[in-house]
Amino acid sequence: MTDGLPPAEGAHARREAEVRHLLAGLEEELADWAKAARERGPLEKHQSQIESAVRVIAGALKQLRSLPDAERHRRTPELVLDLHHLWDFFRSKLTVRHIPRYQQFLDVADELAWAVYDPVRRAAATDHLSLREPPLTFLSRHPVPFATARGSDFEDLLPSGKQRTLAGRRASGHLPFPVIGIPWSASHHLPALLAVAHETGHHIEDDFGLAEPLRTRLRENAGLPAERIEVWEPWLGEVFADVCATLACGEAYVRTLADALAATPGTGHGTGDYPPPRLRVLVCRAALITAGAHVPPDLPEATDPDDEEASAVVNALIGDGFRELGGASLISLIGLRDPAQLTEASLRLRTGMRTKRNDVPGVLAAAALVFFDAPDDYDVQAVGTCAQREVLSLIPEGPRAASAAEGLLAARDSAAGLDLFNLLDEGVSAS
Repeated sequence: MTDGLPPAEGAHARREAEVRHLLAGLEEELADWAKAARERGPLEKHQSQIESAVRVIAGALKQLRSLPDAERHRRTPELVLDLHHLWDFFRSKLTVRHIPRYQQFLDVADELAWAVYDPVRRAAATDHLSLREPPLTFLSRHPVPFATARGSDFEDLLPSGKQRTLAGRRASGHLPFPVIGIPWSASHHLPALLAVAHETGHHIEDDFGLAEPLRTRLRENAGLPAERIEVWEPWLGEVFADVCATLACGEAYVRTLADALAATPGTGHGTGDYPPPRLRVLVCRAALITAGAHVPPDLPEATDPDDEEASAVVNALIGDGFRELGGASLISLIGLRDPAQLTEASLRLRTGMRTKRNDVPGVLAAAALVFFDAPDDYDVQAVGTCAQREVLSLIPEGPRAASAAEGLLAARDSAAGLDLFNLLDEGVSAS
């Protein structure tokens, strides 16, 4: 010992062993997650999402392994810590799926998102868009549901709320697939799950390039004066998401939204991204009328001169098909099937029977209608649990979003892994 420090002999060998352990440990964990996502594995439904995230992190590790010994020894501890922190964003959302209660709820949430997202994905099928992984739902501390787009900065969604290094913060700006956060409390109240359809609407707009077409439709087809167009434009994303959820879940979503808005007075008064609560509900009612579905009774509040704008905006947005979706209309792609049959389906649930529907949005909408019409029966008949089981029985075997373009996917994720390594390595090199 010299000056209280260990002798220099053997330090190189110890550092080599430490670096080997750090690299192998993360690589083995990634391999375990990839194995869980393979066919017949416990997470096979998330195969495309897990494989993408694994390839990105593994690509960065591969670059780290290729460094000369001295550089690898110096940089590995810091870089592997950052990679673990980034991977923990995915790890935490996947690990909770091994707890049966939350696994079942999240499976149902994922399936609702997929039921709304996949028809649009298929309609937009081009070589590029066919690589779109579906949204991943997860339970969050945030008090309301939210969507985070593919490619977004997800630093604030990391478990500790911040990345540990400046380089890591830059690296957390590349979310490989979209996510939907759901409050933990919603996992105990199934009707709240219909909000997932709204958040999926945001991902449809983002992933399939609909933002500009929607703005064009508002400006050219709504027939509103210029000053009112300026008022509606900032609301367009939320309006479109409400329309998507209404088309997918029918009257049940409208009633769910109205209850949520009534429970949070003082919010959403037409500032920021959201129309005033009354206009939001009127937008949903207009979407129901456009889709030919049952419309709830009139709103009890006094009418407003701006009320008629809701119908004009909805008709402008979804009255025609989208070139970006192969000419298909949104109603034809995600519209609730047989909405008139929901009354019978909800009555069946209310008396302890299955709905006999074969669509996930329909089962969940029927359960929500039982809650609105007879909350006591909803509890006595355990409608939430029964509807959840029925949805689970509808989920086919095999992964979601299987793609024949494995080579393109691998190349895309390999490039992302290299970018990730370079971002992180810049910070270590500068330190």
